[in-house]
This record gives sequence, C-alpha cells and structure tokens, in this order.
Amino acid sequence: MSEAEEKTSEAQENLSPSTHFAFQHKIFSVPGAHFKMTLGSKEPALYVQLGDMIGAVPVSSICNEFNIDEESSDAELLRTVSGSLKFVKEIHPGDSIPTELLTGEASWTIEESHRNIARGRITMQLVSWLSGSEEIITNFGELEAVAADPETKEKVQNAFREIAKKLGITKDDVVQKVDDIIRELAYVEALRDYYGNIRKINSNIDSLMVIYRRDRGMMEDINRIHALITPVIQNFERTFDEADAQTCEVLTILKNYDPTVEFIRRTRDDLHQRFMVWDEMVKGWKNLIAEESPQVERQLKETYRFLAQNFMQGQTWRLGNM
Repeated sequence: MSEAEEKTSEAQENLSPSTHFAFQHKIFSVPGAHFKMTLGSKEPALYVQLGDMIGAVPVSSICNEFNIDEESSDAELLRTVSGSLKFVKEIHPGDSIPTELLTGEASWTIEESHRNIARGRITMQLVSWLSGSEEIITNFGELEAVAADPETKEKVQNAFREIAKKLGITKDDVVQKVDDIIRELAYVEALRDYYGNIRKINSNIDSLMVIYRRDRGMMEDINRIHALITPVIQNFERTFDEADAQTCEVLTILKNYDPTVEFIRRTRDDLHQRFMVWDEMVKGWKNLIAEESPQVERQLKETYRFLAQNFMQGQTWRLGNM
C-alpha cells in the first residue's frame, strides 16, 4: 500500500459507517476512487484508476468482484451509495452520507434570499388568513412590499394568537412550526430560482424559432428541440403548481404539520434530483444571447443531444444537421 493509500485508509478508520462512507476494503483506498452514475445506463459504479485508464465497476458487482461479505459494513454502505447518488453527483470514500437519508434534511445549501422569499410568502398567508382572504404570492417584489408594511408584524402576531386558539396549542408552538415550515419551503424557493434558468433556455428556443424561421434546416432542428423540451417544462410547472397548492393554506399546513413537511421534502428531493442533470446545460446557455451565431448553433447541438439522452419519449427521428 502506498503512502497516499495508507493516509486515506487511516482517515477512514476514524469515521463511523453510520454517518460516513467509511469503507474498510483496500479497493476503496485507491487514490481517486469515487462513485457516480455511468453515462449510458445511469447505473451507480465505482470509478478507479487502472494505469492510464479509468475503470468503472458497477456497484451491484463490487461484493462479488472483491470478495466483500454481503453482511459487512462495506456491503451496507454500497447499498447506501445507490440511494445517495440521487442527491449528490459523486461520492468519495470518507464523504458524509447525505442528510436526506439520515435526517431528511437537505444536504445542499441555499441563499439567504431564498429564506426571505419563503418567510415573505408565509407572512403573506398569515396576514391574508387573518383577513379571511388567504392567497399565495411567489413574486419577490410583492413579498418584500408585504414584509415592509409597518402593520405586517402586528398582523402576524395576531394571526399566531388566533391560530393557537383554533389548534389548541400555545402561540410559541405556532411560531416554532411556522419557522420550521419556512425553513423547509426555502429549499423549494431555491429550486424555483434555479428553474428560472431552465425556463430561460426554453425562452431562448422560442426566440430562435423566430430568428431562424427562414432557415429550413435549422427550423427542423429547433422544432425537434422544442418538441422535446416542452413536456419537460410542463412537468416542472405542474410540480411547482402542486407544491404551491399543497402549501397555500397556513391553517391546513399546521393542522397537518408532519405530512406537510414530508410532502415538501419529497418535492424538494424530486426536483433537486431532476435538476442535477441540467447543470452543464444551464452553464452552456448562461452567457449566450438568442441570436444567429456559430456559438448558439453549437449550443443547440448540445441541447438536442442532452434532451435526446435524458428526455426522449419514443421519438424515432434523428437530428439531420446537428
């Protein structure tokens, strides 16, 4: 065993397999060893350096390949790897097990602005509930205006007291539960923010349909891209609409606190997993202007390949000029 392997092995010995990927077998101590999904089959695999090449061993085969006891902690961690790759793109031996699997909390970070949006949204629901006309607002500008209203804080406190009476709990309990819901919803708002990047790609495609309308070859290609991305956008919109509909009544949220938290987390994890594959595509379009250019046409090629690989729904065509 090399010095680097010994250091890696020693570091892992101090970790608990209940919270970390603290593998014991020496194969996991090879420098650079990591887990990720394979590109083609989307199967979890262990990637290791083999001379000048990188080899991929399916996680399902590792125990047999390296004589690992199916009842060992390594085998249990390998089973955890498959579920964990729903939340992170790569896992290295020694990494923490995603908190989604341990506590249900998100393992990724968000901006303070997302917490502010969630807080403003719930604040608006509390104030409007008190007036008898509860509604949901997700526009950040409108939420800021509500939060800045000098009467808002007093109305919120009144709402806390009224809700506590209806639910037969203390005002402090209501405040704590509302704070917890705000913390959970902040992650949905972060995902809504990220989704704006995907909507922008869709808008760019719409704009390019106009720009290239006289180019028959490009129009055929863009139409195919449009056909692939449209149902994806519709599915995302439907998910956000369902999340908003399930969390639009503050009294119902608090009456069904545990199921609501579970629903929010399930929606969060589902969206996060679906968005993970979009990262490179979002970066590719980030600084592009929807105009006729070689850079845009190259990105269109990448966009079609990406959509065809991840979202093909039975179409049999092939992109001619791309």
